[in-house]
Amino acid sequence: MKKNKAFPLLIFFFSLCAPALAQNKPIVIQNEYLPELSSLNNRIPVPEEKKSMLNYLLKDYNDDIQNSYKEIARGEPVRLSFYRYIATKEDSILSLSARLNIPQETLATANHLDSADASIAGKELILPTAPGLFIPQKPITALEILLANENASRVDSAPLYTLGGMNMYFLQNQKLSPTQRAFFLDASMIIPLDDSVLSSDFGYRVSPISGRWKFHSGVDLAAPIGTPVHACKWGKVQSAIQGDNVFGNYIILQHTNGMTSVYAHLSQILVKQGDIVSKGKEIGKVGTTGASTGPHLHFEVRQNGRPMNPLR
Repeated sequence: MKKNKAFPLLIFFFSLCAPALAQNKPIVIQNEYLPELSSLNNRIPVPEEKKSMLNYLLKDYNDDIQNSYKEIARGEPVRLSFYRYIATKEDSILSLSARLNIPQETLATANHLDSADASIAGKELILPTAPGLFIPQKPITALEILLANENASRVDSAPLYTLGGMNMYFLQNQKLSPTQRAFFLDASMIIPLDDSVLSSDFGYRVSPISGRWKFHSGVDLAAPIGTPVHACKWGKVQSAIQGDNVFGNYIILQHTNGMTSVYAHLSQILVKQGDIVSKGKEIGKVGTTGASTGPHLHFEVRQNGRPMNPLR
C-alpha cells in the first residue's frame, strides 16, 4: 500500500503477513488508526493533478484486494489490511459486497452481522481486503456459534486479530458451509404448527383468565396436547423456562436483526438454552401449562422488544 502523510501509523498494520502472527498475541486493530473510505461511489482513478487523499485510499483499497486474490491464486498467505466505512441508508451487505469485490460472509463475520438482510445504515464497518471468515474466540450470535462449532479444528493455526475489542480468527478464503449459508440467507418465517385453529388473535381482547379488556401480544393456536411445535425460523434458544405462572413451560428464540419469537404453554420443551435451531425444527410440544384454559400454543413475535402480529 502507498504511504501517505495522513496515516503514518498504518505502516505497521499493513505490513503484517499472516504466518508471522503469534497465536497467543492477537494483532490489535484500532479503528481510529484505520483509513476511512468516506465514499464508495467513485472507484475510477482520476488524473494525477486532481487526485485527493480519498482517491488515493480508494485506489489503495482496490489494489489491496486485487493483490490478495493474486496471493490466494498462488497459494500464498495474504497480507491482510483493514479500512473503515460508515454505511449509508442506500447500502446493504449485498451492495457493498458487489462494489468491493469481497464476499458477503467476509463483511458479515468481520462486523458481527447475522444475516444478509441485516440493517447497516449509519454503522461503522470494518472492511477487510481479503476473502475469508472471521470467527470469534467467544462467539455471541447464532451465526458465530455455528461458525465456531463447525470450524473448531481449523482455528488453531489461523491468525488472530482483535477487531472491535473482540479476538477473531481469520480463515483465509474460507466460505460458509451449506448449513451456515442457509441460516445467513433465509429471512422467511413459517407458522410453528402444521395444523391448528386460531383461537385468539393479536390485539385487544377480553382475557379468558381475568375477564378484563387486555392487550394480547401474540396469537393462540389451538391444537391437541403433544402436537409438535416448530421453530418459525433459524435462531438461538435464548430461554427455555419450566413452570412459569403465566406462560407455563415456554421457549424464547433469538433471531437476527433484533427479532425474537415466543412459544408458550408447552407440555414439553425439547431444546435447551444456547442451542442453535433451524427453521422447522421441533422444539417442543403443545400443552396447557401456566395460565391456560385448554391445549394451545401462545405464539409471539417481537421486534426490538415490541410485539408484532406474527400472522403478518
